[in-house]
Amino acid sequence: MMSFRATAIRRMAASSSANLTAAEREKALHEANEKMRSYYVNRPPIEVLQAKRRESQQRNGEHAIQKSLLAGFLVAFLATPFLGRRIATDDDFKKKWIPSWYDYTIDKPQSEWTREDFHNQLVKTQTELHERAIRGDFEPAKLEELRQSFRELDPEMDEDDDDDEE
Repeated sequence: MMSFRATAIRRMAASSSANLTAAEREKALHEANEKMRSYYVNRPPIEVLQAKRRESQQRNGEHAIQKSLLAGFLVAFLATPFLGRRIATDDDFKKKWIPSWYDYTIDKPQSEWTREDFHNQLVKTQTELHERAIRGDFEPAKLEELRQSFRELDPEMDEDDDDDEE
């Protein structure tokens, strides 16, 4: 197709040049040469264009990598709460997807006290304190003796500390 176009252009130029005088023909050729020269003078060398094209393609590749990383991090960020909840609540899912060497789950220890035992201990302590108060174990003189014995055990304890406790 290129050869056809070039041939067609030559034919048109040859037919039109037959109608032109020699001076007109020279002037037309000179103008055409000047246009072509300005095109080549203003145009950067092909090496520069190829280097720019390579840089642009490389930057496009870098942008694609950055976009894919961003998308991956975004998906991971949004999926983390859902996966965490599923891992925490679904034992089958945890056994299937979490390796045993990565599972740091600690089984809840069995309490030695039941709620009933704890309640009984609390009631017993309250009863003992009530009985001691009735016997007079918490009178001011006895409390002062107790503070004095604590001062002997801890010499750094000063008088100001006693006021804070009351």
